[in-house]
Amino acid sequence: MRKVLVLLSGGMDSATLLWLAKKEFDRVWAISFDYGQRHRVELRYARELANIAGVQEHIVVEIPTYRSIKGSALIDDDVEVPRGGYPENEPPVTTVPMRNLNFLAIASAFADYLEIENIGIGVHALDTPYPDCRPEFITSAEAAINAGSTLVAKKKVRINIWAPFLGMTKRQIALIGKDLGVPFEKTYSCYKGTEPPCGECPTCIQRKEALEGIL
Repeated sequence: MRKVLVLLSGGMDSATLLWLAKKEFDRVWAISFDYGQRHRVELRYARELANIAGVQEHIVVEIPTYRSIKGSALIDDDVEVPRGGYPENEPPVTTVPMRNLNFLAIASAFADYLEIENIGIGVHALDTPYPDCRPEFITSAEAAINAGSTLVAKKKVRINIWAPFLGMTKRQIALIGKDLGVPFEKTYSCYKGTEPPCGECPTCIQRKEALEGIL
């Protein structure tokens, strides 16, 4: 029986990943993180998506560490969320240091406990400038997880980081989601955390472009 633990933020990418997981795996769990993000409202959307998808369990984990880290517009109220698109050739001010590494490390602990051999993450690098969305990051994180996993040591299996959207654009992900019947109207993407979304921040703009003609 194939099992997967999906990282679920409440946004359109992770929602599409969750619906794809329902198609490709026998049993699906979801995990979300409260790390003091400005757009914490996304967790409410994640809970609803997990409920609609009918996952085995939706795990929500708090990461208080980020309360002590400054400089990112997503976790530091003194840093303004930018307007417009992402910058080119450099990490944006909305980068949260080592966020996906922390997420995957915690998810792998639950994977060990629940004996789940696949961890799903909806990263894509073509039109997202975050360092921890690149293929080389995923490869390295997978190697570290397998080196430290009790599940791997006991059962002589391998934990796979399932990242099917690597190499795709957000538009391509949106089209996959459309075919899968993802309820995009129940997803949330806005760095400012407002309802309705601001429509001006980088993720709002990218979402609008990706979903044009779909919603």
